[in-house]
Amino acid sequence: MRVLFVTLSDRSHLLPMVPLAWALSAAGHEVRVASSPALVDAVRSTGLTAVAVGEDHNFPELLARSRDSLENPLSDWSTPTLETHTWEQVLAKMKVSVMFSHRIYNDPMIPGLIAHARHWRPDLVLWDPVTYAGPVAARVVGAAHARLLWSFDNHSAMRDVFLTRRAEQPPARREDPMEQWLGAHLDRHGATFDEEVVVGQWTVDQIPTSIQLPLTVERLPVRHLPYNGPCEIPDWLREPPRRPRVVLTPGMSAHAALGGGLLPAADMVGTLGELDIEVVAALPKDEAAKLDKIPDNTRVVDFVPMHALLPTAAALVHHGGFGSWGAALVNAVPQLISTIRYADWWNRADSLTASGSGIAVHADDLDADVLRDGVRRLVHDPSFRDRAERLRAENHATPSPHDLVPVLEKLTAERRR
Repeated sequence: MRVLFVTLSDRSHLLPMVPLAWALSAAGHEVRVASSPALVDAVRSTGLTAVAVGEDHNFPELLARSRDSLENPLSDWSTPTLETHTWEQVLAKMKVSVMFSHRIYNDPMIPGLIAHARHWRPDLVLWDPVTYAGPVAARVVGAAHARLLWSFDNHSAMRDVFLTRRAEQPPARREDPMEQWLGAHLDRHGATFDEEVVVGQWTVDQIPTSIQLPLTVERLPVRHLPYNGPCEIPDWLREPPRRPRVVLTPGMSAHAALGGGLLPAADMVGTLGELDIEVVAALPKDEAAKLDKIPDNTRVVDFVPMHALLPTAAALVHHGGFGSWGAALVNAVPQLISTIRYADWWNRADSLTASGSGIAVHADDLDADVLRDGVRRLVHDPSFRDRAERLRAENHATPSPHDLVPVLEKLTAERRR
């Protein structure tokens, strides 16, 4: 069958798709990855076939200009429950997301993606959870389609809250920003809107079931396999650490998207330098340039593959990006996440506290004392490692991308139109 992966042009959204794309390709299926032109080189670097559609969006520039106001009630989807949302609140969140996020990402892609889908005729479209160009194109050509999650699914959970609150309103007030937006695109191409266009015909989910949000969508769990792109193992990583190794990263993708990191990396390096540990600080060059002095116990690198580094680590300190979080989960590394309530960053932090495998600290509450105390606890309290091992075991027991291929073949045959 022909399988089209669709993602927005962010490398951190692409990389979690690669293991499943490889598995399908190795099983004999034709695989392509479609995105905005800016992602073509990143797709090609994975060995997959890239398809450039539409024009590049300007969301990174908008995000960088508004980074100081990212955390606000309209962008906080971290607690998608009826108890925390009135109709007016959830409607406002949907409107803001469509206008200031989803449309910016997707509108430039949709016409070109539909044109490619009509030409190539995919059997299955697997789409990033915010790349709604994917289900629109799938619906137009009759392909089966599913979301491929690398995130906590606050999208479908919040959609459930929205639909419940909407049903409580009188008919004249039952506004739906998603239907208005996506329905207009579909109508232009002779197709119709329904809930499958918002949440997929099913959902492939890389988050362990025990910590994923309560969901009503049809889930297909799959084992997360860390992939960091083409990389090389540095010589120093072959030597075992002499003291507990703590890894610090402010998040490369977040740094690129925001025009700077969320974490005060230079201050954190100085604080960690006071402890009886070995520190590996993976810092972008502009962050590394802010260091007045590199402590004796610290190695500063601009990049190191997390899937190779974290098996040697006693703890990870980061902002909550999925790449670092997922690689730590796979290697049972306790984590300290300091972040804000934006996207699903806080969900990842909160999952550590709930599972006992790490520590969540709001970015406003992070200071030197909190950082020192948190790292000491992670390194010296074995309960964090024990509970992280439970999540690692759960992930390992989940079907691999290879195991998922025949399931996807069956579902595609049943649900394409």
